[in-house]
Amino acid sequence: MPKSLRVAVCGGGTAGHYYPALSVIKEIQKRTVCEVVYFTSSGRIDDKRVEIDLPGVRREPLMLHGLQRPLFHPGNAKVLLKHFFDISRVRIVLKDFQPDFTFSTGGYISFPVIRASRSESVPVYIHEQNALPGLANRKLARYARLFFVSFEESKTLVPIEQERIILSGNPVRLPSKQKEELLSGLHYKQDLPFFVVMGGSLGSEAINTLCEKLYIIVQKERPDFQFLHVTGDPVATRRLRSFSFVRSFDYVEDLHNYMYFSDCVIARGGATTIAELMRYKTRGIIIPWPQATDNHQYFNALSLANAGLGCVILENAATEEHIFKELVKCTEKDQSFPDTESEPAAVIAEYLLRGV
Repeated sequence: MPKSLRVAVCGGGTAGHYYPALSVIKEIQKRTVCEVVYFTSSGRIDDKRVEIDLPGVRREPLMLHGLQRPLFHPGNAKVLLKHFFDISRVRIVLKDFQPDFTFSTGGYISFPVIRASRSESVPVYIHEQNALPGLANRKLARYARLFFVSFEESKTLVPIEQERIILSGNPVRLPSKQKEELLSGLHYKQDLPFFVVMGGSLGSEAINTLCEKLYIIVQKERPDFQFLHVTGDPVATRRLRSFSFVRSFDYVEDLHNYMYFSDCVIARGGATTIAELMRYKTRGIIIPWPQATDNHQYFNALSLANAGLGCVILENAATEEHIFKELVKCTEKDQSFPDTESEPAAVIAEYLLRGV
């Protein structure tokens, strides 16, 4: 292995792409000296966070947009032309940086980065977070030396030889704070049921509205319940503060800490949310976002339900009464589960370093 490893990374635009990539790079940096060039989606979460999370990283922002649906939309011609233009720019960076390999967690930014890596003979490794692989990863899988998946059922959906597909799980952030510190900061008691409600990185009006009705039931039936509700909406945040057992915020930094110690999480079915719940062995009531591409949130949620860690409720069938019954069940069930055998970031890092 070279004295200083050089890694090109892409995967951003959303937390679901960014945090798995970040976890893997940090795991590699625990094991060896590692220089990183990160191709970010200009103005998105990876572009804003990477220099904070990875001091010394070389940030290379790309101004890209994803394909519009349906795929034959006339506006996609311009998008594809921009992607081909960016391949040349990425190739220039790769020639200068000379990475040992490229690691991608998908998203539209991966098209020019992986195609450029292929042109420069840089080995490519890809990770898929969702149960149903995304369009970019399906199209680019043929270029991957190894393709990592988060769910067993994903293996048959990747159009390459099974020998190149590794079931790694989805890397997630581990808690950095203790339960006492977190709950006391909310002025909550440790011995009472604690729940987290969230609607994804931008919040969910549907979940906010549903849970406002839920809290009316809770107020009458179970006032001992305690909620942390992340709304993504200042108006909803102020409205929900009328309930004494709800702590509502537009946004909460490092929400995963609270999820780890909660009795149950009410959320959408994003890949990172599902991976965190599975890793933490925290139960979830998942209401998949019905507009998600290829309905992938539904399939993510099914994986959680099949693991015995929660239930899936379609948005058009979700009622406050149903949610309340599921919350009560969570407080009555045994919450003990066996420890996870391996840490996904460590599994991926091991394979990446083995290939250098």
